[in-house]
Amino acid sequence: DLPADQVGRAHQAALALIALGTLGAEKGSTDAVRALGERVTTDGRAVDERVRALATGAGIALGDDLGAAAQALLTDVGGRTGQTFDQGWLRAVLDVDQQARGATNAVLASDATEEAKAAARDVLARLDAMAAALRGSAGATAVTAPTVVNAGTGGRAAEQPSRVPPALVVVGALLLATALVLRRRAS
Repeated sequence: DLPADQVGRAHQAALALIALGTLGAEKGSTDAVRALGERVTTDGRAVDERVRALATGAGIALGDDLGAAAQALLTDVGGRTGQTFDQGWLRAVLDVDQQARGATNAVLASDATEEAKAAARDVLARLDAMAAALRGSAGATAVTAPTVVNAGTGGRAAEQPSRVPPALVVVGALLLATALVLRRRAS
């Protein structure tokens, strides 16, 4: 028997890959990320076609709506720009890839038919190729987590003596002198 819940998870992951790929192709800050977005969309569609064929053969109904978790992920990543978008997008695609792998491996571990297991192996091969392209391109285009964060002075500013700007000293002295003159006149 084919585990319907795992087929559904694989389908949702494929839909998320398609949506993330489209987002990457549209919003990527570099040509490399936009090209990866197109690849993810193409591979996501291929995975979904295979999953749908498998589900149809087993009499499992699949919907066309993207789940709430995937929608939230798209909203989060889509709200970013520049390199922050690229990094978040790549992490999101790799996370969804892992979800698809988990569901596909569960199909392989089940007592599914050999035809279903062959389809699962095809899906894994497609996911492997996509993940290799993502990881290879990530290294080549520096779409990775930042290794250096500009944190200002690193706390060293507190160690340096503060200097009061000369203009501020002059203004303070004038205010003090004015206050003294006014006090003497009042008494």
